Amino acid sequence: MLDLLCPVCGGRLTREEKVWRCENRHSFDIARSGYVNLLPPAPSGKRRGDDKRMVAARTAFLSRGYYDHLIGAVAEACAQLAGPDACLLDAGCGEGTYTRAIYDVCAAKGGRGQLLGADISAEAVSRAARRVPEGIFFAASTAHLPLAPESLDLIVNIFSPFMEDEFRRVLKPGGYLLRVVPMEKHLLELKAAVYDRPYENPPAALEAEGFRLLRTQELRKTITLSSNEDVQALFLMTPYYYKTGAEDQKKLSAVRSLRVTTEFLLAVYQT
Repeated sequence: MLDLLCPVCGGRLTREEKVWRCENRHSFDIARSGYVNLLPPAPSGKRRGDDKRMVAARTAFLSRGYYDHLIGAVAEACAQLAGPDACLLDAGCGEGTYTRAIYDVCAAKGGRGQLLGADISAEAVSRAARRVPEGIFFAASTAHLPLAPESLDLIVNIFSPFMEDEFRRVLKPGGYLLRVVPMEKHLLELKAAVYDRPYENPPAALEAEGFRLLRTQELRKTITLSSNEDVQALFLMTPYYYKTGAEDQKKLSAVRSLRVTTEFLLAVYQT
């Protein structure tokens, strides 16, 4: 089993019944949901990652199947890249929808490895731990992972910050990285319903020092959001919501359905 590292002293953590503990007696309680919080204390009033409302919106939206084409593509790619005993990290795992699919597809193809999930949002990673009890989940910044160098075979990085140096540190030589980023026209119609001047996303920079880009895959699909609840959920689970003023947010209250372009780029790298 892969060991987590103590965020205080860097020693190896050992899992006991309800706690992770290092040899220096630093201990971290395992929450009822099954995850462990390895983040340092947050400054008062500071939000870390997705809050409860955003996590609930993402859970509701993904449960309706709108992104099933992406979830399936990610899971299949992981099953192809991961060997039967691979150690895999979902870096920025959110509430675990993708993580669940990855585990199921890999297990169906004979995978016996270890699955980990990390997210800076304790609310999100708590849900992920409940959704995928077979995995190990911890709240941590993906910029400072509590993992030993060269300990992972595969990292999955979906719509979350790309921590190039840290990912390179924890991947084994020859390990893989799967990134998913939005393409230029992703959710353009949603932005047009909110903003007077909707804008396309800038092209993703795919170069990464120490990584060799093996291949890319583009996924394009137009989805029809069939209720205002789904329109609001999609907006709330994006970064746009908290960057948008109250007046623009209100524009979606009258939108009962919406056809939206989804454009995803999957990029596979190797160290």
